[in-house]
Amino acid sequence: MADRFEGKVVIVTGAASGIGEATARRFAAEGAKVALVDRNRSALEKVAKQFPIDRTLSHVADVSDSSAVDEM
Repeated sequence: MADRFEGKVVIVTGAASGIGEATARRFAAEGAKVALVDRNRSALEKVAKQFPIDRTLSHVADVSDSSAVDEM
């Protein structure tokens, strides 16, 4: 099961804490490349440092703002 998402890319919103962070960790543990998205820059940076640098992208965005989603 550790490679179930190998070769897949997953975008996780709310990734700086709570359910979003847990979800991102699970996908990463199962081999996915993970795009971490949150509106809280400092919390997101702290969490992103704990993920494999070669399989992780972090992006600050408020997904309730459609232009921020388009930019993402």
